[in-house]
Amino acid sequence: MRLGNDVVGATPQQDRTRFNPYFYAIAMDPSPPSLRLLVMMNLGFWGVQIGNGLQTAHASAVFESLGAEASQLPLLWLGAPLMGLLAQPIVGELSDRTVSRWGKRQPYFLGGAVIGAAMLVAMPMATSLMQAVALYWVLQLALNVSVAPSRPFVGDLLFPAHRTLGYSLQGFCIGLGTICAAGLPWILEHVFRLEPVSHAGIPDVIRGAYWVGAAVCLVGSLATFWAVDEPAPQAIALAEDEDRPPMLRAIAEALAELPPMMRQLAAVQALSWSGIYCIFLYLPNAIALNVLASPDRSLPSYTHSVEWAGLCIAFYNLVCLGVSWAIPSLSRRWGRVTVHACCLMAGSVGLLSLLLVHSRYPVLLSMVGLGIAWASILAIPYSLLMDELAEGQSGVYMGIFNGFVTLPQIVMSLGFGWVMKTLLQDNRLWALALGGILLGLAALLMLRVPEPARALGGEPSTLAPAPK
Repeated sequence: MRLGNDVVGATPQQDRTRFNPYFYAIAMDPSPPSLRLLVMMNLGFWGVQIGNGLQTAHASAVFESLGAEASQLPLLWLGAPLMGLLAQPIVGELSDRTVSRWGKRQPYFLGGAVIGAAMLVAMPMATSLMQAVALYWVLQLALNVSVAPSRPFVGDLLFPAHRTLGYSLQGFCIGLGTICAAGLPWILEHVFRLEPVSHAGIPDVIRGAYWVGAAVCLVGSLATFWAVDEPAPQAIALAEDEDRPPMLRAIAEALAELPPMMRQLAAVQALSWSGIYCIFLYLPNAIALNVLASPDRSLPSYTHSVEWAGLCIAFYNLVCLGVSWAIPSLSRRWGRVTVHACCLMAGSVGLLSLLLVHSRYPVLLSMVGLGIAWASILAIPYSLLMDELAEGQSGVYMGIFNGFVTLPQIVMSLGFGWVMKTLLQDNRLWALALGGILLGLAALLMLRVPEPARALGGEPSTLAPAPK
């Protein structure tokens, strides 16, 4: 049995309701989504996030195992933001205008997942740094093709009153996927008895984790593809699609007419994701090499320290899971802007506190703040933006919005190696502290964003799950 709605999820924009009375009616009285629909629509997204979590948790360890230096990591990671910058607006615009028997979003989602699964199998088999980097870039392209339609997919399937819940569930899936990815090496060693070291460069437990992740990515995406029907496009939307300009012109026009909320969130997103990028680059090896003092990569103690770092990543994502469920009710009570600013400040405190940590278990306390910030970063900005987007433009604008995530990371990839080597003296903990400062600045800027006015029908714009 395939799941889905008969109509596209409504947006609260008054100009849309003038042309479609039924659109107005469903916005005023939306039906709550079923638990089965919520689970199945996010199952494939969860699988893709395991693949994304594997490269987040272990890509730096893979590169350093094959001979990379700490100052080289930002440049080696360039593929992630660059592929996101190029792929997401294009795939978002293409999915906005796609009409097929399989839907408008899912063909891209499944295609990216299949290629991504193949790259997850191949990347840990690389025998040189250049091979690993090349495979990593293709993996990033595939993951971005798959992720690009997933944000507007929520807007298509859920009504406005349920979108904060929908994006919080996506944040939950990202956290759960990262937990699985970060914990897989530990499970493979202690449960399945794989060797913690390898004479080929990349530890066997890391290689096995990539292969398990590839299988879950593929199976989860296939399950969503077959179980969920996308809503049929309405006649008005089809008529508008016939008048759409060519793709590149449509992207250029969208760039020239950014929604006010996107402009207000731009600096917040840029600072937030610059701080998060420091975590992606240096957290695992900062814990292993700086906090736990295991510098010899040829010894099992180094692999054990990397595994512990993976468990720390899993822990902050476990915190993210719990906070994701609380975000809708917290937003309803205090407003999304205030909640997001507080969560970002918690992440800042968590990262800065790592400077005071010198043993394993206190690291977990620092991870609490990071998990709180991560849950909010993955949900609230997208919920705020989606409320301002027209149905036929959600894909392209979500892709452009991703530019405020990827452009700062590209700048850091090109220049942070010099900062790391010259100013930070290759100290990974100092890089994480800088990330904490950036998150703190993002929190202060968020307080300057006005809380959205009341939405259609007089309901508060701080959306929460419908009552049972």
